[in-house]
Amino acid sequence: MSRASSSRPESRSSRESRSSRESRSSRESPSRRRFLAGVATAGAAALAGCSGLPFTGDEERPEATASLPSDAVGSAEWPASPFPATVPASLADAHEARARELLDDVPAEPDVPNAAVAAAIGDDREQARRRADAEISDEWPVDALAAWRRRREDAAAVRGAYRAATGVDDRSDLAARRRAVRDDRAEIAAGLEYRAESPATALLAYEPVESLLAECAGYVEPRVTYPGDPVAEPFRAGEAVARVERAGAAAADAEGLRNASLDGRDGAAPRWASLVAAAEGLRGSVSRTRSAVRERTGGEEPFADEDLSGTVAQELAATSETRVESAVDDVRRAFDAGEHATAVVESGIALAEIDAFRTAVGEIRDGEHRETPTESSVRSAADRARAAVSAVVDGGDPLATRLVRPGLEMVGYAADRVEEGYSSARRTQASLTYVALYASAVPAAAEFVRERLG
Repeated sequence: MSRASSSRPESRSSRESRSSRESRSSRESPSRRRFLAGVATAGAAALAGCSGLPFTGDEERPEATASLPSDAVGSAEWPASPFPATVPASLADAHEARARELLDDVPAEPDVPNAAVAAAIGDDREQARRRADAEISDEWPVDALAAWRRRREDAAAVRGAYRAATGVDDRSDLAARRRAVRDDRAEIAAGLEYRAESPATALLAYEPVESLLAECAGYVEPRVTYPGDPVAEPFRAGEAVARVERAGAAAADAEGLRNASLDGRDGAAPRWASLVAAAEGLRGSVSRTRSAVRERTGGEEPFADEDLSGTVAQELAATSETRVESAVDDVRRAFDAGEHATAVVESGIALAEIDAFRTAVGEIRDGEHRETPTESSVRSAADRARAAVSAVVDGGDPLATRLVRPGLEMVGYAADRVEEGYSSARRTQASLTYVALYASAVPAAAEFVRERLG
């Protein structure tokens, strides 16, 4: 059954991934020469591949919760969005109107024979309405759209469950709607020529479009089937309806962002070939860089002869390894899916993650990060993380701004976890230290990607 679980506004720690990606430290930005020299043994002019540490993301590291004040980390100021156009307000307005329309179709006190089902639908309706009324805390307009798609999905689940519980069978209508959404998505995808004024602009314009098309594809599949007896399984019916609603919303946003990026741009030309070539070349660069850095840092277990137990260094090593592995996987996934703009962006992120890992290993070997963390050291790490991110943003490069996003997310996630009392001082300091290392690697990674775009 699709049930709302919380009435609090969406926070960074409650959002997924992209991530699905939870959150991807303060030294001066490395020069392009240092960045390339760090992987020179990979050979040729392409950057290459990553690492392996003894502390994996799957390993449990028992930890006392932090005795940190809720403001120990603070927030990082988000820059202007790197999306190269204004995101039309009409897209969010359409999601809000649709969500409220769906909720208005469900009475506050549903007249359903099963009292428990009636109460659950009523609770879900109120939670979905509170979410619809809550302020959206996402930092970029494309993220606000994602929040509204989730709210629209919640509202559709409530309405679908209510209709099923009252004996309305939406099976045939749902099947027709699914076909229509599939057709809409296929039409958008088929016409995707990555038209823009330059390959770099195309990269920033079409990465979110690709993400939306992938979201649509995932939600439109009947992974949750409409039940044979909807009265007996109303919440499953609601979930099936909600997934198609979410898919349709994603397709609409994909079309809206594509159109916005083209509006008034007479010099836009197809950049498909440039992005495909860049994606393929960068995939190889990531793989070679990962292999070269792994070899230079000691293979699978660079700290096999050291006891890092209980130190910030242990957590930093684990964080670095896990993030590199995840980033490399993201490059493979995007490339295999034919998401060329996404593959290029993920390659830039992966290259910066690999360089951050390499630096982290070097610093740990030099005896750094062995201290017992304190409130003061956590605050200092947070200041360094924010300064490193700000240095990237202040450079005024939209591509670097996009690549530094994992660092922004990581600061926000660390702040949320501390505020909620779920993170230790050691883990928090390690995360913030990693942010500074990652952000310092971003400018050179961005420049390398830009050169590959041509």
